[in-house]
Amino acid sequence: MNPMHEILATHEWPPSQTDAGAAAPVAVLVHGVTGWGRTWWRVGPALAERGWRVVAVDLRGHGQSPRIDGCVNVGGLAADVAAVIERLGAPVGALIGHSLGAAVSAELAYLRPDLVQRLVLEDPPAITRTDDVEWQANLERELIDAHRDFDGEVARELAANPAWLEEDARQDVEAKQLADREGILASFRRGTEARVLNLVPLLTVPTLYLMAAEDRSVFVGVARRQLRATLPAHARFVEMDAGHTVHRDRFDQYIAAVREWIEA
Repeated sequence: MNPMHEILATHEWPPSQTDAGAAAPVAVLVHGVTGWGRTWWRVGPALAERGWRVVAVDLRGHGQSPRIDGCVNVGGLAADVAAVIERLGAPVGALIGHSLGAAVSAELAYLRPDLVQRLVLEDPPAITRTDDVEWQANLERELIDAHRDFDGEVARELAANPAWLEEDARQDVEAKQLADREGILASFRRGTEARVLNLVPLLTVPTLYLMAAEDRSVFVGVARRQLRATLPAHARFVEMDAGHTVHRDRFDQYIAAVREWIEA
C-alpha cells in the first residue's frame, strides 16, 4: 500500500455463507459525486447474501473520508481506492462503480488490472463539467440546502425520482451534508480528467457497462455510439429503462445483471 494515498472510510457487509472456512470473494463498491458508501444500502446486503464480502468506500472529500486538499482528479481517487484494495488483499473479485465512481473504477482497472477480476461501470460520465457553470451552481445549491432544509430536500428528491425508496433519498441528502463542498466544486472546476470513453478498447478486465436510458444518461450521442463500436469481446453493454442512478431506479434488474456478470 502506498502511504501517500488516503486511507478511505469504508462500509462493510459480511458474507452469508454456509462454509465458514471458505474465503469469500470480495466486491468493492464506489459511489458517485456527493455520495458515500451508504448509497449501496441495498446492493451490499444483496451481494453479501450470495456469499460476497462487500466493502463500499467513501471517496476522498465524501462521507467519513478525509477532505480534499485543494483539488483531486480521477487518477488520485483511483489511487486511494487501489490502496484500499491492496489492504483487503488483491485482487478483488469485483469492482463496481457508479458515475464518478465508475470513472474512478475504470481508471483503476486500466492502471492496475492486477487488482481487479471483474468490473461493473454504472452509467459512467462521458461529459465534462469544467465549464458547466449551471451544473456547478445547482450542485452547490443542493449541498447548501442539504444543511438548510434536510426534510425539504428529501421530499424534492423523492418527487423528482418516483422509483426511489425513501431511504434512497434520505441517505443521499445525508451524504450531501457530509460532502466537502469546496473541494468537490474546485475539483470539477479544474477538471476531473475522467477518460472512460478512451479506456473502453484498452481495458483488459472483463467489463459490464450498465447504462441508464440515453435520455437520462450522462453518456449520450456520439460518445455512446463510440462506446458500443469500440467494445472489446470481453465487455458487455446493457441499457436499462432507468435514470442515472440505475441501482436505485431499477434495483431488481440491476442486481440481477450485476450478479450474472460478477459470478460468471
